[in-house]
Amino acid sequence: MSFPNEATYWQVFHTLDDATVFYNKYARQVGFDTRKHGSKRVGDLVTWLYVVCSREGEKRVKYKQLETKRRRSSRKCLCKAKVAFKFCKGTGYVVKQFEERHNHDMVQLRHKRFMRLNRNIDLVHQKFIADCASVNIGPTLTFSLLSEVLGGLDYVGCTIVEVRNYRRDLRAYVDGADAQMVLNDMKRKKEICSSFTYDFKVNSKGRLTRLFWCDPIAKHNYHLYGDIVSFDTTFSTNRYCMIFAPFTGKDNHGRPFTFGAGLLSKKNAPSFEWLFERFVKCMGAAPKLIITDQDLGMKVAVDSVLVDTRHRWCMWHIMFKVVEKLPKNQLHNEDLKKEFNKCVWSELIDPEEFEETWHEIMEKYGLTNNEWFSTIYELFQGIYESIYICDDIHVLAYFRDFPMSSLIKTTSVSESQNSFFKRYTKSRCNLVEFLMNYNNAMDAQRSNSNRFEYHDSNTTPMLKTNSALERHASTIYSDGGIKAIQEEIEETIDICTLVKTSIEDDAEIYVINDKFSKDWSVSYSISGDSYSNFVKPVHCGFVDDIEKALIIDVAAQEWRDMKKSDIGQGIVLSISDKRQMIENFYGSQAPSEIDVHPLDVVKTKGSGRRPLTRLEQAMKLKAKPGRKCAECGEVGNHDARNCKKIKEKQKKK
Repeated sequence: MSFPNEATYWQVFHTLDDATVFYNKYARQVGFDTRKHGSKRVGDLVTWLYVVCSREGEKRVKYKQLETKRRRSSRKCLCKAKVAFKFCKGTGYVVKQFEERHNHDMVQLRHKRFMRLNRNIDLVHQKFIADCASVNIGPTLTFSLLSEVLGGLDYVGCTIVEVRNYRRDLRAYVDGADAQMVLNDMKRKKEICSSFTYDFKVNSKGRLTRLFWCDPIAKHNYHLYGDIVSFDTTFSTNRYCMIFAPFTGKDNHGRPFTFGAGLLSKKNAPSFEWLFERFVKCMGAAPKLIITDQDLGMKVAVDSVLVDTRHRWCMWHIMFKVVEKLPKNQLHNEDLKKEFNKCVWSELIDPEEFEETWHEIMEKYGLTNNEWFSTIYELFQGIYESIYICDDIHVLAYFRDFPMSSLIKTTSVSESQNSFFKRYTKSRCNLVEFLMNYNNAMDAQRSNSNRFEYHDSNTTPMLKTNSALERHASTIYSDGGIKAIQEEIEETIDICTLVKTSIEDDAEIYVINDKFSKDWSVSYSISGDSYSNFVKPVHCGFVDDIEKALIIDVAAQEWRDMKKSDIGQGIVLSISDKRQMIENFYGSQAPSEIDVHPLDVVKTKGSGRRPLTRLEQAMKLKAKPGRKCAECGEVGNHDARNCKKIKEKQKKK
């Protein structure tokens, strides 16, 4: 594109934007950047506009400031190239001054993509970056995807710096208002769907400290599969270090399912009590069994709020400590480990047999006087003497009377869900982004559940026997359920026999004799079917509230529809258009009045790095590759600076 002098002066442009766009196109082709250098106005009308080369002028140096915070080079070299546009009434803007000559080299062709005029976040980029941000893709990977989609780095139209800056602008838009925006969004959902539940609490400074929410689909699934709930907390899900606390169970496919979630600023008993109270109030009924880790705050909250719920600690956490508590001479005793695991994890022994086996192990391996094992056994006795009402530990022998108690044996289902949610969020997310990521995670979770239901409705399980029991189970159990019991049915046919059946009150009693000639009594409640956790779902349509929940976010649907339309043709958005794009991304506007503010970054138990135990330190040191000491010549985990033999020689001297 040429800009010769004879075609320049008195060239007419209808608007000032047309004039600057024309000159910028000329600058791109020639190979230099531009900037506005000044203007003259009469009221709101711009009468003169000066556009100069970006290398015009020189850098101002403050001699008093000897040390600079950041070393920066200057691009300015007193270049005189410029153009001036003047407004002529009745005509438009004309070129009144034009200086074409530069005192520097033009940008080479292979470097033109780095020019400021060629680095613009237009409509295509903004939509693509917003899409990546909504699925938790960072700026670096976003830029790589842009390069791949658009055909290479030369055709991206921006650098990774612009992508990062736009992500910064997305976060800056809701800075300080994210807590209020989350509450406004939940309030809107509550108005659309009455079964959507949320509650929150603020401190004296108006900062959000506690939040609980649950949608109708989660409520519906809780009433189907919520007899046993696993509860655990996780960290590093948001920029304020608030604790994420989901309630987790298993659906009819044996897969983890989230019944509700909360955000807490403190990991203590009052916070857990508040959360449990809101959960029970929301669901209308407390779970029959809840599994937690050995956090004392959770124990206090369960005892005070979930009065009729049986509580047990995760056995995995307790068994993990066994290695630390064992004497050194028993650390590598494989026979002890096998016998101890068989005693603790077996579902086939009753409490009396468990206690007898426990004492035998303690006496055999000299652990009778071990304080920690004695304390654990006292907990077992407390459970047994209280007829299993105040359960605080998970030993399978003490939970044989609880239907389906073996579905969730540890909090590993919660740990799995915590890991699942962290794939969708990052520690620097604000609360609005966190809730968006949580909703994406729930959509993925429910989509997987629907996929398993589709598989169940369109496949027939392969039977391993001719048993009528297995044939009947295949018609009512899900694929995961039938696989879980199929091997047991196959084994039972050959080694077990039915001795007798009877009916007592509202229960059917079956007496089974196994291969060891031992009788087992199985009770089945006729009125309350306790064995329906793996039963296939009944397809009888959705209730009205669930239908509303599926269309609850109208703004998000409009945003998805807009993304499906034409994504633009490289149009650079104005400031107002960019603001509208950000509002569409979040689904709402930043509120002008903020009643609830986000927390300052909080420090809670578990939010930092846990100090290693002596055993973990020793194991880490053992795994570290050895190095040869230059003084003593031995290969180990020391060098000449901390060699013990050198220190001993120095002491002798």
